[in-house]
Amino acid sequence: MNIKGIGYTSGINQYNRVSSNKISKLEKREVSDRIELSQEAKILKNYAIDESAFDNSQKVLEIKNKLQNGTYDINGRLLAQSLLDTMRGK
Repeated sequence: MNIKGIGYTSGINQYNRVSSNKISKLEKREVSDRIELSQEAKILKNYAIDESAFDNSQKVLEIKNKLQNGTYDINGRLLAQSLLDTMRGK
């Protein structure tokens, strides 16, 4: 009696055939990403930020001078309140 079992090579060959088909299907697919701005975003991009509103150079200079002179006074209560407000998102 001649009994032939299923050889492991036939299983490997079948796996290779299936995986090569999957790879070839993936290679054929063309991938592209697309981004589109909403109308609101298109309108907002036209607004310019007024940098002069953020010009703190005079205030920074005053604080530096006070620090050098030793006359800068830190209000601890105001500082703590500002930190808490920032953490709370106010």
